Amino acid sequence: MKKKLSLGLFALVFSLISGSALAQDYEYHPALSDSFHVSAGWFKSDNTFKVSLNGVDADWPEIDFGDDVGVDSTNSILNFQLRWNYGSEDQWSLWGQYFKNKADGDATLEEDIEWGNVIFREGTFVGAGVSVEVIRLFAGYSFIKNDRSDLGAGFGIHNLDLSAFIEGEILINDEGTGFHRGDGSTSAPLPNLGAWYFFSPAKKWLLHARVDWISANIDAYDGTLWNANVGVNYQFFRNFGVDLAYQYFNLNLGIDKSSWNGSADMTYSGPVISLTANW
Repeated sequence: MKKKLSLGLFALVFSLISGSALAQDYEYHPALSDSFHVSAGWFKSDNTFKVSLNGVDADWPEIDFGDDVGVDSTNSILNFQLRWNYGSEDQWSLWGQYFKNKADGDATLEEDIEWGNVIFREGTFVGAGVSVEVIRLFAGYSFIKNDRSDLGAGFGIHNLDLSAFIEGEILINDEGTGFHRGDGSTSAPLPNLGAWYFFSPAKKWLLHARVDWISANIDAYDGTLWNANVGVNYQFFRNFGVDLAYQYFNLNLGIDKSSWNGSADMTYSGPVISLTANW
């Protein structure tokens, strides 16, 4: 019985794989004609974090969390994306993207730094960290769409959860010292405009580019956001492929909230390799 069940499962898996492999009934990359597209990738990111937490009486300069307090400048991030094309000739689309990065480190300070209303002293040991979670939701319309190309634009929202901290020895009353941890956190739903272009030069190849942008003063936030991706996809089977891209994400934000009064200038950039599926 077990042998028959194993043979049956093997036959089913083989038929699905061989069916996908043999169903080459398309002239250009099928991601341009299919309705659903998902990808799960590994993002090797080079990071820069410049952050300030202002005190009551002064606006302090931004702290470079990489050079000044030892936060990791390179790490790996899981990156998920999806797209659904719908409507007449699939010209409307809904998009989603998610990635989260948490970087920390430690250092012996080479100079005094100010964080909020406290001073971390030169020569003391501090720990620090930055966390960013991005959920991108986007709706778009394809102005040009056919079997070989897709050009469109739309609008969406980047929901950002940001936090940063520094902990270590601080100067108290210009004389004594003590341990202190200072935190800043905020959640920022920022609307954005975006555009994309896909082009298939051959049956299994797809070139793609996308950019989102905003520059605005919205409630407690004032700044700019860029989120861009450019890459190439190769289709191994009818419904599965691999994608190699370059991702760039930059946030330069002034924040005026009780939980975080200051600024955040954060950049993530680097290659992304993903497995993709479309149907």
